[in-house]
Amino acid sequence: MKKFSFILILVALTITSCDKVKKPFIPGISTELNTSLYPGAWSAYPWPTFTQNTNTNRNVLIEDYTGHKCVFCPSAAVIAKDIEVANPDRVFVASIHASPGGIGPFQSVDASYTNDLTNPMVIAYGSTFQNGFNFTGNPQGTVSRKVFGGVMFQQPGNWSNASNQMITENELKTNLQAKINYFPTTRGVFLHAEIDTMNMASADFSVVVYLIENTFVSKQKFPGGVSDENYVHHNIHRGNIDNRAFGRDLLATNLKPNGKYYLDYSYQLPAQYDPANCHLLVYTMNKATYEIYQVVKVNLQ
Repeated sequence: MKKFSFILILVALTITSCDKVKKPFIPGISTELNTSLYPGAWSAYPWPTFTQNTNTNRNVLIEDYTGHKCVFCPSAAVIAKDIEVANPDRVFVASIHASPGGIGPFQSVDASYTNDLTNPMVIAYGSTFQNGFNFTGNPQGTVSRKVFGGVMFQQPGNWSNASNQMITENELKTNLQAKINYFPTTRGVFLHAEIDTMNMASADFSVVVYLIENTFVSKQKFPGGVSDENYVHHNIHRGNIDNRAFGRDLLATNLKPNGKYYLDYSYQLPAQYDPANCHLLVYTMNKATYEIYQVVKVNLQ
């Protein structure tokens, strides 16, 4: 009877461990991935390797807090896009459809504005930043969530100067590399990130990963009662791939002997998104101040 019970326990453990399987042991790394998103034998998964990170630049993330019923938001989007174009591979933009407190009138959906461009992550940001960060309405935004003039949230007219100041100062506090494997048959995304804390305390940081849709055509309101049914929204934040608004901590189990931290993610791209029209933004964030210390872009294809 005891032998039969032991066999049942082994069978139960085998069944419950099939959904997520730990990858082959690598010293300093412990994580679980949804291996069913890899269309092959998991033992053959193509783990990426990282060469020495020779980057010396601190990149910038502009978060444009916007809404499809905000008449002044299209002009702010142009400002953000122009800064990004003028600083390729140094400045990235995420359009955050949220107001102070989360969803406001500018983001609401009705019979005329039918596309919901919000998500639980942006609601969390709007709720978190509604007090004490100068987030008073749309359009406003942050430049790597760095404080300028005593406040984090800036008017669109200040974004260029703030970005230029950060690029000029180039104060690299952490470094970051990321690689991706995307499998079309399962729409499986596997992201692998290497984080160098550069001698800063790892407990102070977290790593956040945005899913960004490059372009999306949807109605937008303009001044004077005008609306554009075919407005092209750019760099829409569609969520975080781990559903964590403020990311994953860097743990001792993520540390390798080379002094770098390694995080691995698996994610199934929702059916409504074209992988060729999406990318990920991976960034390190100070958990106490929310300042973004480094950000890199990774295309899905």
